[in-house]
Amino acid sequence: MKDKFIEINKKAALAGSSLIVSSKDEILEELNYGYSDLDLNKKVTSNTVFRIASISKMIVALGIMKLYEEGLLDIDKDISEYLNFNLRNPKYPDKVITIKMLMTQTSSITDGKEYTTGYNLINGTNKDVNLEDLLLQDGKYFVDETFDDNIPGSKFIYSNFNCGILACVIENVSNKIFTDYIKEVLLTPLNIDGSFRVSDIKNDDIATLYYYKDGKHIVSRTKENFLKNEYKIFPLGQNFRGPAGGLFISMKDLSKIMRVFMKESKLFKKSTIDLMLETHWQGIGDGEYRAKGLQIMILDYFDNKRLFGHFGDAYGAKSFMLFNPVKNIGICYITNGGGFKYQDFGICDIHEDLINLFLDKYWSSNA
Repeated sequence: MKDKFIEINKKAALAGSSLIVSSKDEILEELNYGYSDLDLNKKVTSNTVFRIASISKMIVALGIMKLYEEGLLDIDKDISEYLNFNLRNPKYPDKVITIKMLMTQTSSITDGKEYTTGYNLINGTNKDVNLEDLLLQDGKYFVDETFDDNIPGSKFIYSNFNCGILACVIENVSNKIFTDYIKEVLLTPLNIDGSFRVSDIKNDDIATLYYYKDGKHIVSRTKENFLKNEYKIFPLGQNFRGPAGGLFISMKDLSKIMRVFMKESKLFKKSTIDLMLETHWQGIGDGEYRAKGLQIMILDYFDNKRLFGHFGDAYGAKSFMLFNPVKNIGICYITNGGGFKYQDFGICDIHEDLINLFLDKYWSSNA
C-alpha cells in the first residue's frame, strides 16, 4: 500500500498528506508524505495537526448525542426548547424544526448566499451577531433565503449553519462553552491534543494549507493566520461560528474518535452509536450525498461496500474519515493541498484512488 500511496501523492503534486488505517482496537497502517510546511521543509508525521474541515461535524454530533443519552435533550423535539427563542421557518410557522432535522440537514435552514447574506456573511467574522439576528424575521441580519421554500424535514440541503446551531444547543443544555464541553466529554478522555481553538493545542506542528495553481503551491493558511483569525468566545449559546469545520487534530488522534464508532466504548452507549449510524434520510442530495445517519454520511459508492463517515474541504485541504464497524476497518486521511481533481460524483480523484486502495487491501481480510 505504501508504494501506491506515494505514487498517488506524487501524481497529484500534493504538498503533504497523512493516512491512518485502523481496526477497532489498533492502528493497522500509518503513512505520511511530503511536508506540513514547504518553506520550513518540515515533514508530515502521524502527529501533524491539520484543520480537518467538515469531518468536524461528526464531533459536534457526538456532543449532541452525549446529551441525548444522558436524557438532557430529545432529538425529535422542537429545537426551540433548547434555544432562547421560538425557531420556525416563516413560510411554515406551524411546522416544528427538530434537532434531528439539523443533524440530517433537512431543517430548511440554509447558509444564505455565498459570502453575501445570512450565515455566510457573518461566518468568518467576529461581529457581535447572535442567532436571533440571523433566524428571526425582525433580526438585523435576517434574509428570506436563510429559509428554503420546502417544508422542514422534507429536503436535504447541505448547511454549515445547521451544525453551528447544534453547537449552540450543546451550550444551552450543558451550560458550558462548546469547545470546553467537547474537550471534557471527548478529547480529554481519549487523550487527544486537538481543539476547535488552535491556541489550545500543545503540538507546534500545525500544517500550513496550500492552494495549487499553475503548478505552484500557494500559501492559503498558516498557524499564524489561524491564530490571528481565531474566533473570540461569544456569550453562552451564541458560538455558532467554527464548529462546522474548525477542528484541529492529527490523523492519529482522529483515528481514536473513529474507533468510538467501531466498537463498544466507555464514552457512549452502543445504542447511541447504533442510532447515529441508522439511515435517517435517503434521497438525492448534493454531490456524493445519497443517505445520512445523524450528521454522518452513508456511502455505497464503492461497489456497494458500505462506508460511514464524512469528507472535508477547506482552504486547500482535502480530508475524509470513513469506516465500517462490521468489517472492523476505518481510514483517516488528509492532504494540506495540491493538484487534485473533482469527479462528477463530488469525490476528488485522490480520495477515490486512496479509498479503493484501502478497500482492496482491507475489506476482504476483515470480518
